[in-house]
Amino acid sequence: MEDIELYGYLLGLESPWTVERVKLDIIGQRVDIWATHAEGLRWACPECGAMMPLYDHAPEPTWRHLDSCQFKTFLHARPPRVNCKDHGVLQVRLPWADEKARFTALFERLAIDVLGICDVKGASAILRISWDEAWHIMERAVSRGLKRKKKRIPKTIGVDEKSVGQGHDYITLVNNVDRATVDYIGDDRKQESLDGYFARFPEKKREKIKAIAVDIWDPYLASIRNHVPPRPRRRSSSTVIT
Repeated sequence: MEDIELYGYLLGLESPWTVERVKLDIIGQRVDIWATHAEGLRWACPECGAMMPLYDHAPEPTWRHLDSCQFKTFLHARPPRVNCKDHGVLQVRLPWADEKARFTALFERLAIDVLGICDVKGASAILRISWDEAWHIMERAVSRGLKRKKKRIPKTIGVDEKSVGQGHDYITLVNNVDRATVDYIGDDRKQESLDGYFARFPEKKREKIKAIAVDIWDPYLASIRNHVPPRPRRRSSSTVIT
């Protein structure tokens, strides 16, 4: 009941990666796939791109992939590592997932589409993953988008807190009100959480902020007072809307 060629295609594996074996668990309704690579290859350092021989392998993780019909599908592989003289021992980049991700890029692409039309709870039920897993997929997608964006400060920003996990942990969100986009995510809801956003811009750029929509939360207000330059009242001053 194994079809190595089929699953290699479904996973989008390309040389030097191939499917080694497939295990079908009908009772557990899951498919497990093990990928391997050819021997004697040189691998690129993920930091500088220098090509070097295999040093060793990292412990074998598991990635959730798109379902095979109604069966959950999981990919297994031992990621190669290189020993770069400048950057030390590092795991090479894998073609199917980001570093530290536990879902393949194809699964995360589907998850992001579902999260775009559902709340986290609804998306979790559809995708058959936990609330935390759905949130982390969304958080990684936002982080990737922020890295690609140019660092420009909006004239009008919104600051909000969101509970994550079981409701006892928080993150800080900074939004571009005019574009309706998330520009920054900070851990917790402390003053330092918002300080990290303002610290990305020199004072000259922070002077361009015209208005800030924020709940009455002393740590946020303290951060705004410390980082947003005040202006004379007769001119267009920075306004905090609470």
